[in-house]
Amino acid sequence: MTLNPKNFIKKCLKAVPYVIALWLSGDLASSTYASILQKPVKPKGATEITKKVNANIKSQLNFADRQDFEDAHRGFLAPLEPVLKTDNGDLPINFSKLAAIVNTPASPSTVNPSLWRSAQLQNIGGLFMVKDGVFQIRGLDIAVMTIIEGKEGIVICDTLTTKENAKTALELYFKVRGKKPVTGIVVSHSHIDHFGGMQGVMQYAEHPTIPVVAPDGFMDEAVSENVLLGNIMARRAQYQFAQVIPIGAAGSVSQGIGPAIPESASIGSSGILKPTIVIKQDGEKQVIDGVTFSFLMAQNTEAPAEMNAYIENYKTMWVAENVNHSLHNIYALRGAKTRDAAAWSDAIDRVEKFVQTTDAEVLITSHFFPTWGKDRINELLEKQRDLYKYLHDQTIRLANEGYTMDGIAEMVTLPDSLGKFWANRGYYGTIKHNVKAIYNFYLGYYSGNPSDLDPLPQEVSGKRYVEYMGGEKKVLNRAKEDFKKGQYRWVAQVLKNVVMANPSNNEAKILLADAYEQLGYQAESAIWRNSYLVGAHELRNGIDKKFYESHRLNTSALFANMPVSDYLDFLSVKLNGMKADKKKITLTLYIIDTKEKFLLILENSVLRYEKGQVSVQPDASLTLDKATLFGIGSGAVTVDQTIAEGKLAIHGDEGKLNDLLSLMDNFDPEPNIVIP
Repeated sequence: MTLNPKNFIKKCLKAVPYVIALWLSGDLASSTYASILQKPVKPKGATEITKKVNANIKSQLNFADRQDFEDAHRGFLAPLEPVLKTDNGDLPINFSKLAAIVNTPASPSTVNPSLWRSAQLQNIGGLFMVKDGVFQIRGLDIAVMTIIEGKEGIVICDTLTTKENAKTALELYFKVRGKKPVTGIVVSHSHIDHFGGMQGVMQYAEHPTIPVVAPDGFMDEAVSENVLLGNIMARRAQYQFAQVIPIGAAGSVSQGIGPAIPESASIGSSGILKPTIVIKQDGEKQVIDGVTFSFLMAQNTEAPAEMNAYIENYKTMWVAENVNHSLHNIYALRGAKTRDAAAWSDAIDRVEKFVQTTDAEVLITSHFFPTWGKDRINELLEKQRDLYKYLHDQTIRLANEGYTMDGIAEMVTLPDSLGKFWANRGYYGTIKHNVKAIYNFYLGYYSGNPSDLDPLPQEVSGKRYVEYMGGEKKVLNRAKEDFKKGQYRWVAQVLKNVVMANPSNNEAKILLADAYEQLGYQAESAIWRNSYLVGAHELRNGIDKKFYESHRLNTSALFANMPVSDYLDFLSVKLNGMKADKKKITLTLYIIDTKEKFLLILENSVLRYEKGQVSVQPDASLTLDKATLFGIGSGAVTVDQTIAEGKLAIHGDEGKLNDLLSLMDNFDPEPNIVIP
C-alpha cells in the first residue's frame, strides 16, 4: 500500500479537534483514535450486555415453529433477476447480502433473534405461485406485487414503488409464464409503495383505457402525503428505511414489512394515474378481464384511503396492508397522520365475518407471504383483529386511570395468547410507539401536567439540563458508567442534552452513537433498529448529502398528475410568514392546459387562493401551463427563463411574481435530526 503524505496530513489535521477533545477527557483509547481517522467510521460490535439481552429472546419464543418458512417458500417458481430493468439500460442488483441473511439460521449477536427470523422470511424473494392463476413477486420492493391471470391477460394488484421495479417484476413473470397484456390495475391504498409503479405497469397495458381501480379518496390522500409534508417525511424516512447504512449483521436486515432493499433496486421514478373506477362502499363488485373482485372498504385504517378484496374466481382474500405478519404502525416513524386503531380492528373484523361466507382457500397481503387454509386464515384474522383492539382498549383504560402517554407505553404488554403469536410481533410497529399514538389520537401531545404545557425547545433545555447536572464533563463521566451498566436508553436520553447544548462535543457524540447502536442491536422492530443505526451513523460521520441526492426518488411524474389547487396549497406552506408581514400581492392565474383560473392573494402573511375567480385589478395576470407553474414554484426555472421561452405571459407588474417567490423558503432536504 502506498501512503499519500498529503492525504494523510489532511486526515490528521481534520482529526485534531476530535483528538484534543478526547485527550482532555482522558478517553484517548487507540481504537477510538483509529476510528476517528477513518471515514466512514465503522459500526462496533455488540456489548456483553446486548449479547445477553438478545440471547434471552431465544428462550421466550418458539423458534422451532417453521410454518412461516414453509409458507414463505411455498410455490417458488424463479429467483429475482440480478438486474433492474430501466428505459436506459439495465442496472445490476446485488442480492447476495439478502441471501446471506436468509441462509444464516443462527442470529448474530448484533441482531435481535426474533427480528433476524423475520428478516430471513422477508428476504425470501422471487416469483411465487400462490395458486393456479394467482402469482406474486416478493423481495424486490418493500411491497408485494400480485398478478391475477384473467381471460385475455393479467390484472395487477399493487404496482410497487417505482416504474423500474414494476417493469422488472413483470419481466420476471413473463419469463416464466409467457408474455400477456395487462388488462387492469387494482390499487389497494394510497401509500406510494403500492401505486408508484403504475406507469411501469401501463407500458404493458392492452390499451391505454384499461380499468384502474382504487378506493375513494385515493388521489387526495396520495398527493397530500407525498407533497405537503413530503420534504420532512422523506428525511425522516431516511432513518426509518436506512438506505445509507449497509445491509448485514451490523446494519439494516429488513424494513419490518419488507426486505432490506439493495441500493440499485431503490433508485427510480414514481408516478400516479387517476383511477377510472372508484370504490366507495362494501360489497361493490367489479369484473376485470373475467375476474370478479368483491370489495370491502377499510378507510382510515393503515391508510386514510384503503380497501380489501375477495377475488372470487380464485377463492383468494386480499387484505392489502390491514393484516400482516407483524404488528403494524398506528403511527409511522417517518411521520404521517395517526391511524385509528379501533377502525383498524373493526375493518379486520368485517373481513373475518366476510370470509366466513366464502370458500376462501388462501389469504394474501401486500407485504408478506400468504396464509393457506380456512382455519389458519381465521386464526390470523382473529389474532390481528384482537391485537389492535387490545392495544386500543388498554391504552384508553390506563389513560382514564390518569396515566400519561409515556407511562402507559411502559405498562402495556401483550398477553401470551396475542404476544407469542409470530404474526403479532413488533417487527414494524411496536407496542410502545403504537400506545403513544393511540393516546395522542384521543388526547393529543399534552400529558395534563402543567409542567408539560410549554416546555423549552430541546436546544435550550439541553443547555439548562447540562448546567444543572454540573457541566458536560460530569454528565459524560456519569454516562460512561451508565453505558458500562447497559443503561443505553438513559445514556441516549441524557447525552441528547449534551449534544443539543454543544454539538461540537465529539466525545458526547461518539458515546451517544454507541448507545444508539446497542439499542438498535437489541430492537425487535426493524424500523427502530434502522432509526438507531442511522442516528449512530450520522453522529459519527455526518449527513452524507451526496448519497441521499443520488438515491432520491424521482417523483416528477407524481407532480405531473397533481391538481393545481394542491400545488397552490404547497406554495402556501412555503411562505415565510414573518418575511411576508405587511406585504400585499394579488395575482390572477390562467392555467392553459387545465383550463382553470385562480385568484392568488397574499395578505396578512397568508397566501390563499380562490378557484374559478379573477380580480378586476390584480397586480399582475399570469398565463401559463401547469408544468411551468410547478417549475417556477419549485425554483427549477426562473421567471425570466419562462418568459424568454414563451411559456409565461405576464400582464401588469412583472416584478410582483418575483416578489412573491422571494418570500418563500427553500426546504433543505436533509435537515439535522440528531444534532441541532
